[in-house]
This record gives sequence, structure tokens and C-alpha cells, in this order.
Amino acid sequence: MQKVWSRLQETVSLGRWAFPGMVVVGLVIAARLAGSLQSLEWLALDSYLRLRPAEPDDDRIVLVGFDSAALKQTGYPIPETQLTALLAQLQAYKPAVIGLHILPNQIALADGVGRLMPRRPLRNLIVSEQILPAANQIPPPSGFAAQQIGFIDIIPDGDDHLRRAILGTYDPIKSQTYKLSLTIQLVEKYLVSQNNSLALTNGIRDPKAMRFGTTELPRLLPNSGGYVNASTGNPQILLNFRSGPHPFRVLSPNDIKTGHVDPNWLRDRIIIVGITDPTIRPIIPTATDYDTNSLDIQAHAVSQIISAVLDGRSLLNTWPDAWEYLWIMVWGSVAVIWGRSKLSPQKKLMGIAIIQIGLMGVGYWLLISGWWIPVIPAALVWLLNGIGCTAFYKYDWVLRSRLKENQRVIEERQHTIEQTFDVIHNGPLQTLANLLRQIRDGNLSQAQLLAALENLNRDIRGIGEHLKQETLTQEDSLYLGNDLKVDLKLPVHELFFEVYNITLERPDIPRFATLKIACYFEPIEPLSLHVDHKRNLCRFLEEALCNVGKHANGATHLSVTGTQTDTWYTLQIKDNGSGIQSTVEGEGTKHARKVAARLGGKFQRSSLPAKGTLCELTFPLTKSWRL
Repeated sequence: MQKVWSRLQETVSLGRWAFPGMVVVGLVIAARLAGSLQSLEWLALDSYLRLRPAEPDDDRIVLVGFDSAALKQTGYPIPETQLTALLAQLQAYKPAVIGLHILPNQIALADGVGRLMPRRPLRNLIVSEQILPAANQIPPPSGFAAQQIGFIDIIPDGDDHLRRAILGTYDPIKSQTYKLSLTIQLVEKYLVSQNNSLALTNGIRDPKAMRFGTTELPRLLPNSGGYVNASTGNPQILLNFRSGPHPFRVLSPNDIKTGHVDPNWLRDRIIIVGITDPTIRPIIPTATDYDTNSLDIQAHAVSQIISAVLDGRSLLNTWPDAWEYLWIMVWGSVAVIWGRSKLSPQKKLMGIAIIQIGLMGVGYWLLISGWWIPVIPAALVWLLNGIGCTAFYKYDWVLRSRLKENQRVIEERQHTIEQTFDVIHNGPLQTLANLLRQIRDGNLSQAQLLAALENLNRDIRGIGEHLKQETLTQEDSLYLGNDLKVDLKLPVHELFFEVYNITLERPDIPRFATLKIACYFEPIEPLSLHVDHKRNLCRFLEEALCNVGKHANGATHLSVTGTQTDTWYTLQIKDNGSGIQSTVEGEGTKHARKVAARLGGKFQRSSLPAKGTLCELTFPLTKSWRL
């Protein structure tokens, strides 16, 4: 039962110091679930992507952009005749696929009917449309098959930054019609031109995902990474932007028109034609180091997929929700343990800073490896719990130390009081009790009384001096009156002999002189007893002997023994006097019971069947005693 209670106390104590830290972890998780940390996690993702080392340019993708200068020459909307001529010139370089990232409302149709482009169809040309939302749909140019059409819709996040790409969706008007993005159409045409086995198919691990060969594009789910309840009903992926100041070759329409290009730049390449004039295609905030428009983003989306399929470049993955929140809880728990450690506050704070930097480094390294993990929530619980728990447990430790110190002082005072009372009780009080009894019996003359009082006065003063000296010198001794002291460092059985001899020679208890005494103390096997335990045992023996001299009326024999049986030792005092006369327990009996309890032993004081009194203390020799 004691072990169960001890474990229960340890559990309560553990819960008490862990509770504040777990509250912090719970609050951070609640804040993340509510979306309050979403912006910070997006910012961390963008920062990590910008910090990556520059990558080689992807020369498989070439951008032909109508900037403001080109649009001044052609006019806007772009005349269909000029656009058709540009596409025909590009086709002459035999690219793998051409993507027209220009919507029909940005093209000035010839005669208003748009007949030129279909008259000379390009089988490797993919044109664009806009399908989201339904009210703002812009259909593709007429005359193209579904395999030559891709939508170019984008979905910025709540802070207007773009971090994801839509790969496919059902037409919100024609709900049974499933459409693919320009990105997927371009990627599939290019990969099939490289290897027929790399056609688009469904995922294996995730049947709703898209797959090219063995490369499965990880779908973005509503709560993936730092997102909270994001709208991801259509297959979407995180954009792993290609790092570097100029990741793609950019040409102008005039470069194509004048032939100022190396044919090898365009042969078997992916060419994407679009508008880069910021007044028409505004700059879109992303995690790149330069201003990006929709044409740049299209190139990044295509590049990341073909680089993953052909080069093994990492796509951005996220952990399952359960793993993310386990990660956060582990960091919060480690911070609680760290805050409770015995390191100095300065070392703790330094460690918090170092590990915080290390955590950020782990997040960066994992992102380079293709994993976006919840660094911000983990950093928050580590920082808050690390600093908060350090401060809390420092205060708690100081408070507990003060309470322990106060408790220690109280216990020391209580111990001093008990020790002082034992000395007085077994000495002056016993003498005083004998004097009072002799005065009542009329057996004491005035001269004898005066002498006894002088002895009593000297004894009391001797006790005072002894206690002062013991306090100053930390002396381990037992005071037995008349300036007699016993060294408590002696073996236990020798101490018993010393106490026995000195007590029986006390002049204030004349009955000892008339008793026939048998005494034997068996040596105790080598044993480590605290001096306080030795003192208590000696006081017990002294008290028991004094009780015989004071109360054992008619006694003629006294037996004092100390014997060992197995692992127990029994200290026994027997007389053949009148036996116990009162049922009220005196201070000596109470003290004996306390000594037995502290030693884990047993005490009994009883009348013997024939005649006399037994006083017996039994204690184990293999037990851990408490003071």
C-alpha cells in the first residue's frame, strides 16, 4: 500500500510540473487548427525556398514573352495573323510541344471569326482557356481537340502569394467534363516524346493523384503542411520553384521573327508563348527571388514535374496530420523536460537558442529533401515551454527549496526539543519525582533535601552546558547526568553497557542498590545505525531502568538483556516488582513507541503472569530506518 501511495504521489507530482507545458502545447495546436499560424508557416516555406542554393537553368523550357515593347509593335489585343505567323516560325525549329499561354480575349481575330489558326493546325500546339469561376469562363480558340486545350487558372493563398498549382478539375458548367491544366498537357506531350511509357495515369499510392511513369505527384490536401481547411477539391501540388535568378531562357517575338536564335535552343524543347507586360499580366508574389508573372509560374510548374520524372528532383511532400501533431507534442515535451533540468538558467537559455537554430536548420534541410514540416509550431512550443518552464520551474524550485528549508528547520527544532526533553526527563525529572515521593513519605530530612536540590541544580546546569557544547562542536555524545557522557560512536552493545552501569549508579534512585541484577548484551553484527537511533535506544534503556527504580515496588531481581534472533534484536528489561499499577501511558512509554516506529520494530510494556513487569523493544537489523 505504501508503494502504491508513493507511486501515486510521484504521478501527481509529475503531472503537476508537466501540466503548464502541456497547456502551452495544447494552445499552440489549437491555434494551428484554427488557422492562426497559417501565415507564419507560409512565410517560413517562402523563406526556405528563397534560401536554397541556385540550381542550373532548365534549358528544356523556353519562354517567348510579349513584353511592353513587343506589344507596342504588334498592338493589343495581339493580331491573330501575327500570332499565327510566330507559331509557324516556332514550329519550324521542331520543338517537342508549344504552349500558347494567351487567352482568346487577348487575341484580335481576323475578320472577327478566328479562321486562321484552325486552317493550319499544329498538332503539338496546346492552347489555353479559363474555367474558374464559372461566371468568368473564357473558352479556348475554336477548332482544337480536348487533348490540345489546357486551363491556366491559378489560386493564390489568403496573403495573395501563389504556392500551389491546379492540375485538373471538372468544368463547373459542364459538370461531367474533366479538364486538364496547360501544365499537365505540356508535361505529358513532352514526356511521351521522350518515352512512350511516361504517359499520364492514376497514382498507385494515392489513386486520386496523377502519375508519370513511377513518379507520383503528391496531392495537396486541405490540411497539408501549414494549410488549414484549404480548398483542394481539385488535384493540386505545391510549387517547388526552381531557384536561381534566371531559371529559364526568355526570348522576345522579335528574336524569333529576325532569326536571332540558336536552333538548338528550341529543338525538342517546350516552348511557352505568353504575355509578360505587367500592365496586362500583373506580377504575382511567389517564393522566387525575382518578380514573376503567370508565364513564369507556368514554366516553374512544368519544370518541377519533368525534373522530378526525368532527373529525380524532389517534389514537395507533407507529413500526415497525425505525424505533424506528434512532432509538435514531442518538441513541447522535450522543452518541458529541458526547463525542469538542473542546468543553470543561463545554460538553459543558451541551449534553447542553440536548439532553436538547430530546429530551423532541420526544417531547411528537410525542405531541400522535399519535405515541408511544421517548423513554426514546433519552434513556438520549444521557445515558449523552454523559456516559460525555465522561469516557472526556477520559481517553483526556489519556493520548494524555501519550504523544504523551513520544514528542515522545524524538524531540527522539533528534534532538539525532543532530545532536550529526553535528557531532562531521564535525569532531573526522575530525580525530582523521587524527591517528591520521599518528601510525601516523610523519609527525607532537611539536610538531605538541601543536598538533593543542590545536586538537582547542578544536574540541570550540566544539561544546559552539555547542549550548548554539543551545538557548538557537533559532538555525537549522550549526556547521562553528573557531567557523564557516552561516545555514541561506540558499538551498540557497548553503549548499552555504559548506559546500564551509569544509570544503576545514580544516587537519586537508592532502590538499585538492593536489587540482584543479571545483565547481558549480545554484540550486534556490523550495522550502520545513525547516531540519533543509537541515542534513542540508549534513552529507551535508561528510561526503562529508571522506571524499575522508581515504580517497581517490592522488586528484588532485575534482568537486563539484549539478544539477537536471526535478523531481529530484542532489548528486554524485566523485574519481579508489583507490576503495572496505572493504565495511563507516561512520557517514557510514548517515547518508546516512537523509537520502535522509527526503527520499524515493536514495543511492549506489560505485567508478567506471575509477578513483575516486562519492558521490551524489538527492532530489525536489515531495515532502512527513518529519523
